[in-house]
Amino acid sequence: PPSFFSGGTPTIIRATLLSSAVLGCYSEAKEQLHVMFPAVFGNKEGIPLMFTSTMFASFVANSVSNPFDVVKSRVQNMPKPEAGKAAMYTGMIDCFSKSVKGEGPAILMRGFTPAFLKLAPYTTISLIITDKLTKAYTGKAGL
Repeated sequence: PPSFFSGGTPTIIRATLLSSAVLGCYSEAKEQLHVMFPAVFGNKEGIPLMFTSTMFASFVANSVSNPFDVVKSRVQNMPKPEAGKAAMYTGMIDCFSKSVKGEGPAILMRGFTPAFLKLAPYTTISLIITDKLTKAYTGKAGL
């Protein structure tokens, strides 16, 4: 049924943006922090550098994906229209524009803090473990 897939498109877009932002920002933050602050982050494989880089990557990824999370939630939770009446939103672009027009652009960042508090520990643990295991098995930095 169509309702089973409601919000599928924004979910896929959100996941793609979140993953690409986390991985790209983590790698780049690790490089830049190591170069810009060698006194603080002298060890390129050190936990302080990895931790700081994952926090930055989590913040950026959450900032990029949060608007899609809001739209996804609204599309998935919109009430089923009565027979003969139009749905509240015709799709994600309609939901986006109606939300911003009705509540202002700040609505797209609703729920940012809880989403960040959920994402940051997961990102930190998974990327540090990935980096350390890759280094242990291949002898090269993974990310």
